[in-house]
Amino acid sequence: MMSLIDSFTELVFNVYEAFTVALLIKQEENFRCFSSVTFAKSFDRSRSIPIESSLAGWVLKHNEPLIIPNFDKDESTLGYYGSEEGIKSFMAYPLSAQGVIVVDSKKRYVFTDKEKKLLGHFVTMIGKELEREKRLQELEDKNEELSIERRIIRFLLSTDPSGVLLEEILDECLALCRADFAFIGLERNGKLVVVDCAGSQAASLRRKECPVTGTIASMVLQGKKELLLPHASGYLREKPLLSADEDMKAKQFFGFPLLFDEEAFGLTGFATLSDVVLRDSVIGLLRDISSLLSLYFIRTWTKGTLERGRHVDPVTGALLFASFFKSAEAWIEERKDFSLVSVNVPGFHHYNRMLGVEAAERVLRRIAQSVKECLGKAALVTRDGGSHFYAVTRDPHALEPENLARVLNYTIQSAMADSRIEPKGALQIGVVEFPGDGLDLWGLLDRADERGERHSYTNKGAHV
Repeated sequence: MMSLIDSFTELVFNVYEAFTVALLIKQEENFRCFSSVTFAKSFDRSRSIPIESSLAGWVLKHNEPLIIPNFDKDESTLGYYGSEEGIKSFMAYPLSAQGVIVVDSKKRYVFTDKEKKLLGHFVTMIGKELEREKRLQELEDKNEELSIERRIIRFLLSTDPSGVLLEEILDECLALCRADFAFIGLERNGKLVVVDCAGSQAASLRRKECPVTGTIASMVLQGKKELLLPHASGYLREKPLLSADEDMKAKQFFGFPLLFDEEAFGLTGFATLSDVVLRDSVIGLLRDISSLLSLYFIRTWTKGTLERGRHVDPVTGALLFASFFKSAEAWIEERKDFSLVSVNVPGFHHYNRMLGVEAAERVLRRIAQSVKECLGKAALVTRDGGSHFYAVTRDPHALEPENLARVLNYTIQSAMADSRIEPKGALQIGVVEFPGDGLDLWGLLDRADERGERHSYTNKGAHV
């Protein structure tokens, strides 16, 4: 469907019986053809016309119309033809700072002041229509941005945080800001982990661990504020985006911190790897999206902590007995060998009196951690009240009661800040095997307790 601008262009073409009429709009250092009517086969509407070396550029810079009734210049100064067309007359009129309308003819002396004045009236109407179309485009862009923001909010407000697809959010952001690459990085254990990314090289960078110093991304993390680097920034030439071994070279970058209580725990980053320039107009929206992502991660962590809290002992961090029992029964149903350990620290009430409740609870946490460390990451540990622990492990090499006793005795002794306080009682450690010592979990627990009562270990590590 022909636009009103195209209708004006065709009207000018017919009124002047022109060879070519073109509406050239300024775009940075060049013109692009917005609308045209021509008889020329070599006219290239997609051609980029330099402002600096063209007649249309002269008209734009001087902001005054130009008539050349007897055109005898090199046609390359017109910029929009691919070959010689035999142009004999030329006229151009500026559209304020927006661009220029050009009219040419193969006849000499066809453009006069009268034609120039008439073209000025057309330019006024075309300028108003361009402004109207610009406002409509801005409204469309704003509606698109709001639509994207609404979709992202719906993603992040999902009732199940684990069902949120971060890559979809990043894909939306890529389209929004014209970036080639987007990522979300979170600081974990002294590294910046790319938890998700989209666009160029996403497959190779997802889950990558990156340093937290010496990179563009680390500048956002350490500065705790957004970093907006222009195209061809010196920083981007001097520093890698994420790590020194990356293959890509960023040309422009927008980075926004993920914050909790004014502390940065990660960032979102958007980079262009080409000559395409990121859209400044969407910086505010990208900032809002980053804030929403901050809330999403805080929500996810909070929910995870609450979920774990339903299954772990708040004092030691070990599994609650019900959760431990359920998991151990599942191991029995699998019919695979495992060992069950009973660990008891008799007389622990003395530690409460000697150390105080808070310090005694710290000892219990260290005991639970030590049992876990001795039996391996796959082991399950629970506290059955007081200072009595159970654990199950499938690693036959991890279970060495003497070693476990040495570690636990050291754990208890190192907690005694006062040298006058001596550990009380001997550790009771009992071990049973499934299925060799029984097929019932309750029976296995009882046997492990019985063996623990018969096998005690002093604070010197000796068996009594």
